[in-house]
Amino acid sequence: MKIFKEKQFIKRWWLFMFILAIILIVVGTAYYTTREAEEDTAVIISVISLVIVIPLVFALAYTRLETRIDEEGISSEFKPFKFTRKLYKWNEIEECYIRKVDARREFGGWGIRGLGSDKKAYHIYGTNGIQVKTITGEDLLIGTQRPRAAEDIIHLYSPHEK
Repeated sequence: MKIFKEKQFIKRWWLFMFILAIILIVVGTAYYTTREAEEDTAVIISVISLVIVIPLVFALAYTRLETRIDEEGISSEFKPFKFTRKLYKWNEIEECYIRKVDARREFGGWGIRGLGSDKKAYHIYGTNGIQVKTITGEDLLIGTQRPRAAEDIIHLYSPHEK
């Protein structure tokens, strides 16, 4: 059994700047509000700010897009966000193919796009994607950095390739 697996991590300078900005805003706000406060209040505010910042920083720093194509179908998840987990079995897929994508123009950028609609995208960076259209009308674009390898496995298993 042949399997396509891909893990893409967000390795962008602006993400780390965003994380740094979040830390500075939260810590700065906590400091500013507790400058003249009693010691107990300062401790409570500091703990609250850490409870807010630490999970957010870890979620952003370890966000990754995992894709798997095998004999069962296509699965994709934007980890650590469990609600993004998708599994499309081959009998649920109307068509599946590799295509070029302009994430800014088509989806307004990268990341998890189209929540709450039938047209979704999970895309980290690059210009290639796996287009999955289901028989129920769902439309998911999964970004890939390995389009040739993905296409080979799609051709191997998909009864409806483009």
